Amino acid sequence: MKEEEIIFHIALSKLKGLGSRNFKRLLKEFGSASQIATAKLRDIAALPNFGQHLGRLINNELNLKEAEKIYKAESNKGARVLAYADPSYPSRLRRMADGPIVLFYRGNQDLNPRRTVGIVGTRNPTEEGLDQVKKLVAELKSLNVITISGLAYGVDGAAHKASLDNGIPTVGVLAGGLSNIYPPTHVNLAKKMCDMGGLLTEFSNETEMIRENFPVRNRIIAGLSDALVVVESKEKGGSMITAQLAFDYNRFVFAFPGRTTDDKSKGCNLLIKNHVASLIEGTADIAELLNWDLGPEESGPSQGLLFTEMSEDEIRLVDIIREEGRRIHIDRLSGLSKYRSGLLANLLLELELKGIIQSLPGQMYRLRN
Repeated sequence: MKEEEIIFHIALSKLKGLGSRNFKRLLKEFGSASQIATAKLRDIAALPNFGQHLGRLINNELNLKEAEKIYKAESNKGARVLAYADPSYPSRLRRMADGPIVLFYRGNQDLNPRRTVGIVGTRNPTEEGLDQVKKLVAELKSLNVITISGLAYGVDGAAHKASLDNGIPTVGVLAGGLSNIYPPTHVNLAKKMCDMGGLLTEFSNETEMIRENFPVRNRIIAGLSDALVVVESKEKGGSMITAQLAFDYNRFVFAFPGRTTDDKSKGCNLLIKNHVASLIEGTADIAELLNWDLGPEESGPSQGLLFTEMSEDEIRLVDIIREEGRRIHIDRLSGLSKYRSGLLANLLLELELKGIIQSLPGQMYRLRN
């Protein structure tokens, strides 16, 4: 993507009152961030459910100089700015109604991997909880995933460290700018993650870590995760928010159960009780529910895989799309396949990453060949 278009994305993301949802509606209408920024007031105001105040906001308060300054500052510090319309932008977040307009990224991990597992939990885990994290991550290696977490104290940091120890790429999502690593004791861990994974945030470099940013950060962890695992949690807190967000995004949520008398198990038990999360004992539970092959023979992303290299569920979806004339809306695909929305989204993503299908505007899908 051209530098100019990225700068327009940044400028639009800084407009208080615009938001991701309005931006995406405008992008669909005008085609690019630069065309949104230069659109006439009357053309914006004429859109359904758009008032003149949004047109005035864009016409009068867009600050391209500030956006250019942010872009250069991020680039000079070795970060990449991922604009929403850029192909390298995480496709999992693009499918969210409230996916960020821009992201700031430092690392070497492709943010559109085949499989992702988020791991979250309390900042003060028990020894049993830490053992669960280590065991889970060690088992995840056979699934060829990348792990996602928030680089916080406790379960987050343990998940990132265990991932590095097992040679698994891991991405930390921050609640502030890339230069504001919190907690400070994780600075060295963050550096290692950039060599085998990365750091991601929607907050520009100068942004400090503040309490209000953490729920915003949590939605990115939820959105990036095909499966989200809660290890230990009280009944209220960031992990519970992340789990509910993941559930709302039709991601698969798992929770380790615990004794009803243990305070740090109450959140996990509640998620299971309310059918937000499935009970997990190990990685095999994730593989079974998400239809992932479990074993060292599993290969990474590839293009144009043979028909025999697809699972039975993937083959079924391909057959349905072919029978429908090679193009189908996701609602009809859901009705014909009878798959629950979370599994269907996961299967479609697998097929897209394999290069077998292509997603089209309007939630349509077609075969590539």
